[in-house]
Amino acid sequence: MASSAETSARVKLQRLWKGTLFVGIGGGYLLLVALLFVYQGWRGSLLALFLIALAQFFRYIANDVDRIGWRMSNEWSGEAISDSTTRYQKRMLVALAVLAQGVNVALVYQAYHLGGLRWMLPILVGLAGIEVLYSRIRGVNRRIEFNEASYGFKDRGPLSGGPESIRPSDPAREDELERKLEELQALVDAGEISQKAYEKARDKHRVRAVMR
Repeated sequence: MASSAETSARVKLQRLWKGTLFVGIGGGYLLLVALLFVYQGWRGSLLALFLIALAQFFRYIANDVDRIGWRMSNEWSGEAISDSTTRYQKRMLVALAVLAQGVNVALVYQAYHLGGLRWMLPILVGLAGIEVLYSRIRGVNRRIEFNEASYGFKDRGPLSGGPESIRPSDPAREDELERKLEELQALVDAGEISQKAYEKARDKHRVRAVMR
């Protein structure tokens, strides 16, 4: 059984991998817009930028819908969730996926309109590669319980917001609490803090966890 330290390290690595995938996706879209700007002018690149931004809004909402479905299957599995709610979640997820793919079709058509097959095929391959990266992100989300991505910087606070930065699930919060208590116990063993100070800090962390 993995220790809490190993679990925490694994989650952090997966969050970094998720951030890496997002950087790759952003770089792919940026390259697409830059090529259109250089070879086709600002109008074509501006339209592509608008379509890409529209697709991201659809994906942003779809991510939250996917998270809700995951929680219904895992965290809320013991509660009575009707089949109609489950079907509605799935239909909504499919509709958002279709909308996002519809934007991809529009981008491919735009490339064909601007430069024929010579432009359409590279754009099609690039968008297919980006879709593969998005599918990897969906898998990572399930392994880290939809925790936010990390980019190697200090984690931001609650203002980061959005479906990518939702609070950890109950098991994740319990693991974090146990890790903090283990660190405090290590300080007691090392003689850096007293047992009384440890108990005071322990009770404070537990009360805070309950309040959350």
